[in-house]
Amino acid sequence: MTESEVKTLLATFGSAFRAGDADAAAACLAEDFTWHLPAANGDPRGQVLQGREATLRYLRERFAEQQGGNGVAFSDGRMEVFGDMVMLRYRVRGTTEGGQPVDAMGLDVFHVANGRILSKDAYWKQVTWRCGPRRQDSGPVHASLS
Repeated sequence: MTESEVKTLLATFGSAFRAGDADAAAACLAEDFTWHLPAANGDPRGQVLQGREATLRYLRERFAEQQGGNGVAFSDGRMEVFGDMVMLRYRVRGTTEGGQPVDAMGLDVFHVANGRILSKDAYWKQVTWRCGPRRQDSGPVHASLS
C-alpha cells in the first residue's frame, strides 16, 4: 500500500470510529484482525479481541454505551506511516465508570496490508487521577475507557 492509501484507510477507520459507526469501522479491518486494548484485569497484554466479528460486537456494545453519555473524546492526533506500520499519537478525555475525569495521552500501533487493518495495539500513559480525599501516593485509578 502507498502512504496515501494507508492514510486514507486510517482516516476512514477514524471517522467511522468517532461517528460511532461500528459497521463502517469494521469494514476497514481484515477478517483475522487483532486488537490489543490498553487495559485488562490481570493480563499484561490488555484485553485482546481476535477477528473482525468479535471486534464488530465489541464496537457495537461500546458505541451503544457511549450514546448513554459515557463517551470518550479523542484529539491532538498525529500519524506517522512507516511502510505497513502506522503510529498514531493522540489525547483521550472522558469519564471513568465511577464518574472521575480522565485525560491521558495514547499511542496506537497499526499494521496494514491489502487495503485493510491487520492489527491495532493501543497504549495509554498511566496517569494517576485523584479520587476525593485519597492520599497522593495511594496508587493510580485506572479508567476503563479503552
